[in-house]
Amino acid sequence: MTNIIILVTLLLTTLFCYLTLKYRIFPKSFLDLPDKIRKKHLHPVPKLGIIFFLPLVILFDNTNSTFEYSFHFIIFCLIFIIIGILDDILSIKWVTRIFYESVVILSYILLNQEFILYELNINNPILEDIIKTENFYFLLFFTGFCFVALINALNFYDGINNQLSQYLIILFLFFYIKTLNPLFIILIIILIIYSIFNYQSKVFFGSASIYFIAFLLFNFSIFYHNKNIIGADEIFLMLLYPGLDMTRLFFFRMFKKSNPFKGDRNHVHHILSLKYSQRMVVFINNIPVIFCLIFSQIPFINNLYGLIFVILYYILILNINKKS
Repeated sequence: MTNIIILVTLLLTTLFCYLTLKYRIFPKSFLDLPDKIRKKHLHPVPKLGIIFFLPLVILFDNTNSTFEYSFHFIIFCLIFIIIGILDDILSIKWVTRIFYESVVILSYILLNQEFILYELNINNPILEDIIKTENFYFLLFFTGFCFVALINALNFYDGINNQLSQYLIILFLFFYIKTLNPLFIILIIILIIYSIFNYQSKVFFGSASIYFIAFLLFNFSIFYHNKNIIGADEIFLMLLYPGLDMTRLFFFRMFKKSNPFKGDRNHVHHILSLKYSQRMVVFINNIPVIFCLIFSQIPFINNLYGLIFVILYYILILNINKKS
């Protein structure tokens, strides 16, 4: 019965999304307008990726999920979606956006203190004692910082069609292999359906989707980390590649004395797009993430090797493109 509910829900959601996008049953304020400078898509595209994730509201109760979600979890999901919708419509200034992200996530953590990173469980004897403190305020700040960094890393990485969705598919595959939670398979199917529409430039993620997915990842990561199912080093490795691009862009813009959160075309995918096709760029950027997935599944391979590989790979593709 559960499988039938899941299948019917996904089919109805796909049909709903198709009809919504085909007949444009949404306000024009959700459209992402091309500007021929940073946004080079050919026609206005709705930022409505969040509608693809609607079945999760139903399916949370119809999967044998090992993840323990609460009333607070559902409420804060809705809060982040609302903040994202307002950002999509009003283009909230980055300072205000960071402020709301921080206030809301700190409120959530204080209400659900089991989601505080009291210690980092690292499957590496060299690193396991690096971060150990009992200072509550530091732990609270560090946990909140991880969430804000995650949101912005995903937002920075969402620059060309299918790049973020394919990265998330690999990431949720990692979580499924580690936890065997069927909820991740549902998320992968949703992302595949979304990718088909996104490939044709019929829909973009939008801030609402980014906030929602980041909040899910935050909860999943800390829940399974605190249960000693997934190591902090494994999660860090899987999030490293988009995190590297965000860090490079942040300091590059600071060095140029420009707004570190103002969009430009210096992302790794934009740089690679000067030489390669969109599909090839997505493929090139998927390689280190797939390797990280493989590294995380082989016990005798130290995750430090994965970290070194990703950093060297990132530097290499940036420099190869410059030389050519």
